[in-house]
Amino acid sequence: MNTPIPPDNPDVEGAIRLLRNPDVQIRQFVAYLLGQSGDQRAVEPLIDALQDEDSGVRGAAANALGTLGDVRAVPYLLPLLQHPNPQLVVWAAFALTCLGHDHFDVLAQALSADSVEVRRSAVLALQQLGDQRAVPLLLALSRDQGRRFEADSTVAEAAARALLRLGYDVGRLPPG
Repeated sequence: MNTPIPPDNPDVEGAIRLLRNPDVQIRQFVAYLLGQSGDQRAVEPLIDALQDEDSGVRGAAANALGTLGDVRAVPYLLPLLQHPNPQLVVWAAFALTCLGHDHFDVLAQALSADSVEVRRSAVLALQQLGDQRAVPLLLALSRDQGRRFEADSTVAEAAARALLRLGYDVGRLPPG
């Protein structure tokens, strides 16, 4: 009989093992969850995940390392700022900014990327940072109707959610 793991005691070691799962989506989701766990045992496995073959997994690992706040990740994140995948650059900039290396400008530039995925990642990164410098940048997206897929929310809707999280009164947004 399996004993359920209480929610305040996650199986971090089990999750770390899942970073080697053949399913990319599982690896990506687990990397993100490890960041949310706050458990420092995840730092080195997440640093290793920065070398994953899938850029989505690498981005989730970078996000997690920024969330965990361990400066041991800095030398592994810095080279990702030069990566050809702009979405991975966004998450490296987010992580490094969380770790005291301000790359807010990289996130700001990503808001004007041609790719909806990159713009959405930048909005989410700015939301997670909680930096008030993002407010005017997010306000500028109030008319961005780009979507990743048909049932997805628009970039403008994601920006409005981010503004709410930053404490901005979205009732003051211009009509769309």
